[in-house]
Amino acid sequence: MPRMGQNPAKFVDHLAAPAPVTVALLSYVPFLSGYYREGLEVLRACLGSVLANTDGPYDLMVFDNASCAEAREYLRAEHDLGHIQFLFLSDRNVGKVGAWNVIFASAPGEY
Repeated sequence: MPRMGQNPAKFVDHLAAPAPVTVALLSYVPFLSGYYREGLEVLRACLGSVLANTDGPYDLMVFDNASCAEAREYLRAEHDLGHIQFLFLSDRNVGKVGAWNVIFASAPGEY
């Protein structure tokens, strides 16, 4: 079936530029028991600290390395609120270096 009309995105006259700084966080809270019992609270404190104490224009990027459902729900909610500009949800733990490779390759900021 042929396409009808024109793509409305062709007529967008302004695209948002990335902030000059990208702040990146790597999260991993696989479950909420044992060693990771307070993992969600630590994640909340870490993200809250960045939001409360980072001045100037920046984009926040979070790479989640296959965390539990509760941690992912929290991150999605923060993304929906606009606190996180770029959210990666990996379906498996790719390790710290694997996550860094994604973060460094995709961070849009100059710094």
